[in-house]
Amino acid sequence: MISLLIAIPLLLAFISIIWRSLSKPLFFLASFTNIVILITSWFPNGVEIHAMGNWKPPFGINLVFDNASFYAALVVNAFFLLTSLLPGLVGNYGIPLMLLMAAANGFVLTGDLFNSFVFMEIITITAVTIASKKENFYNAFKYLILGGIAGSIYLLATIFAYASTGSLNMAHVSMAGISSSSLVAITTLYAIGLGVEAKLFPLNGWVSGVYGGNDLAPVILGTSVSFAALYMVGRLFGTVFHGNGAEVLYTLALITIVIGEVAALRQRNLLKTFAYSSVAQAGVVVAMLSKGTGTAMGLAYFHLTNDAVAKFVIFLVAGFLVYNYKNLNGVFKKHKVLGASFSIASFSLVGFPLFAGFQSKLRIIMEAFSMKDYLFPSVMLLATLIEVGYVVRWNVKLWFEEETQEKAETPVIASTLALILALVLITVFIKPDIFLGGAMKMGNALADTKDYIQGVLSVVKGGM
Repeated sequence: MISLLIAIPLLLAFISIIWRSLSKPLFFLASFTNIVILITSWFPNGVEIHAMGNWKPPFGINLVFDNASFYAALVVNAFFLLTSLLPGLVGNYGIPLMLLMAAANGFVLTGDLFNSFVFMEIITITAVTIASKKENFYNAFKYLILGGIAGSIYLLATIFAYASTGSLNMAHVSMAGISSSSLVAITTLYAIGLGVEAKLFPLNGWVSGVYGGNDLAPVILGTSVSFAALYMVGRLFGTVFHGNGAEVLYTLALITIVIGEVAALRQRNLLKTFAYSSVAQAGVVVAMLSKGTGTAMGLAYFHLTNDAVAKFVIFLVAGFLVYNYKNLNGVFKKHKVLGASFSIASFSLVGFPLFAGFQSKLRIIMEAFSMKDYLFPSVMLLATLIEVGYVVRWNVKLWFEEETQEKAETPVIASTLALILALVLITVFIKPDIFLGGAMKMGNALADTKDYIQGVLSVVKGGM
């Protein structure tokens, strides 16, 4: 069944090539079907293996379904489903969105290093297509070049891992062990290879141009694709390499946080401001993932889930505003529902009380202190002060400055979705277990290398 998460969107994408007029409804059908499949497979609480061609691991390609890949796939497909409800936003990009969905699911579910490279390349190619919307060709090309270089480095790391262990199966590589000298090279190369999609400094130069270049790219790349990429950071550095390379990740993460927040503060473009904010939040997630414990990794994904919901709302609203108004002064007086949703999401991003971001940020700081790490909380508090600056500035501008233009027609579906997700952020503050429970299961599964190895190498279920 789990292989259908890849097969269904791939099949419907090819059908859409023949009947292009059906691409939008088929995109909705693919994302809705995937969510139904995941709901019927709710948290497996173990490791299920789906062997392609019935080749038993570590031979052949297999999909791994555990608490970690389940939660990641659920979040990834949920944002694809939300995007599919916005036909005006999707436009003529139903086919690349379905291909991107198939690749993101494959990236999350695969238990094979080389197969993860293949899916990452498909993600890059389809994401570049989406990034080129509204003739944003220069920034899409820059993203393509960086993604191509990162993919080559990721492949090189995979070759070294194979040379050191004689296997491409993640569980087998984890069990076989790699010499310390080779491990340093391999983990460094994987950090660079994942750094583009994970938005780590200095490989995140593409983000502002791609996110700021059209209304679709930030909504899907800043949520589903980012979550898939950061899942793989946890899978490789937590499960496969037993925390090795964490120091490199931690250092890059702290630099990413500071640079991302400072760049966001300096921006005067709404989409680009929150594009740099996404960079900073990715740094927060990676810093926690580098700690390697189940609790720390679970809190990282709790924060990432909160951030993804907030960013979906922010980018949805910002995209509508930027491409309908030349001057954004006081624009929320015309669109009060969009304005309320944006304000809630941006306040959650900062971590104000009453919003989901407060729950995750407070828990992250407390966990860091319990691990006697005082540098990361200091950087995070500094970043929060900077966030307050640009979030308050934009809310004042959008709500209170003098209006200058006629009102554009309010998108009903977009307004409704934005408001619902904004209310979710308030609800998660009151009942954090809505996201926290699943995120902690994900973190514990990624940190439990022993169960992962035993599950993959001793259990075979399904086939294709």
